[in-house]
Amino acid sequence: MTQSALPLDTGHAQDLDLAALARLLRGAWLPILLTASALSTAAYFYADARPDVYRTSAGLAALPATSGNALISNSLVTAPALPPQVVDRALRSPEVTEAAFKALEDKGLDPAQRQAVVDAVQAEWRSGQYQTVTLSANVDQNLVGSYEVTAQAGSPEAAQATANAFARALLEWDRQRALNGVERAYSNLTTRLDVLDGAPVVGGEAVDSATANQMRSEVVQSLQQVEVLRETVSGTLSLIAGAVLPNEPVAPKPLRDALLVFGATVFAGLLLALARDRLVKRVQDTESLRSLGLPILGLLPPVNLRRSDPAGISSFLRHGSFREGLEFVRLGVTTALDDLSGSATPRAPLIAISSADMDEGKSVITSGLAATFALRGMRVLVVDADIFRHRQRQLLAPEGQPLQIIPLDDTELWVSVQYQTDLLNLRRGHLNPEACCKALKVYARITTSS
Repeated sequence: MTQSALPLDTGHAQDLDLAALARLLRGAWLPILLTASALSTAAYFYADARPDVYRTSAGLAALPATSGNALISNSLVTAPALPPQVVDRALRSPEVTEAAFKALEDKGLDPAQRQAVVDAVQAEWRSGQYQTVTLSANVDQNLVGSYEVTAQAGSPEAAQATANAFARALLEWDRQRALNGVERAYSNLTTRLDVLDGAPVVGGEAVDSATANQMRSEVVQSLQQVEVLRETVSGTLSLIAGAVLPNEPVAPKPLRDALLVFGATVFAGLLLALARDRLVKRVQDTESLRSLGLPILGLLPPVNLRRSDPAGISSFLRHGSFREGLEFVRLGVTTALDDLSGSATPRAPLIAISSADMDEGKSVITSGLAATFALRGMRVLVVDADIFRHRQRQLLAPEGQPLQIIPLDDTELWVSVQYQTDLLNLRRGHLNPEACCKALKVYARITTSS
């Protein structure tokens, strides 16, 4: 007889065992859910205890760099447009920051709120992680578009004041950048006027007084125009809309945080359970047994029944694919015992069924295999050596039916609990091998005499 299962086709990938996956998840769902619930609850209360954070933003427009004035354009004193990275760096500059802090003092904010904003911004300078005041850009390849200066603080008023203060400080920095070009033009024109007030020379020849007066008049007129530009210059940035007073805090969000932590924990728990199942060495299939060099007596399908329904399990053992699998196991066991006996004298074989953990099917296989042997006309004695649960009583002994019970020291013999099947139970919560051997000898005499 061949004691191995059907040959495996190693040339094809194995299908996903959904039943094994379902059993794995069924065994892991309770600790995963308990852990996820505990962590999400902690995240909820932690987020709920944090102070509120309000956020708002002010909008700026990035305009073309040309000023529209021929004098300034020809003198190359217009302020060119800057890329967003440079504008963002300018927002972090001491000039802009100090001007914004000064503007916050003029807003009449609560000193504690203002100091909280100042401390946060200064701490972000050192860390390089900016959250209190940020800049976002939406500009085209010509550096024309819009910017948003976003600020967050512990109160709506502080957030609004901070966004407006930094936006106006950035505008003033941009205006000063453009004003520097005007100042250079003014200095150039002033130098030319000083030259004309002396003895002007053009091309190495002295200029007559009429020509000098005309040139002096043009420079003075240009100086007057530059004086006007000093008051009207605005740079390439302009204010679109000031920050509005926020109504609702953007953080914390206790419920959102709790749900995110719950989902992440469940996902991580499932991955950990799958990884653990793959890494732990266990018998998953027939190929695992082949590597151990052990004989395979048969394959049994999983039992998906409630342990609280012994009647349903007993019916399941006697019908369907599980019954067919038990028949293969019975044939394999019978043949293996015949091969190992080495004696022509028939004697009652002893079959032990055990495993290293609970709920792996020892009781179900024991009762099912006993029923299979009994239906083939063999007298079967089931010895329930489980000192804690005594599952064979539930699976084999029918409820409400009187049974003949014979006490034998530390054990008791239940006669004919099923067809051709007797049951030997332990009477105390410990296993006494000598008492069991004595009970087996008594049982052998009883069955021989009967």
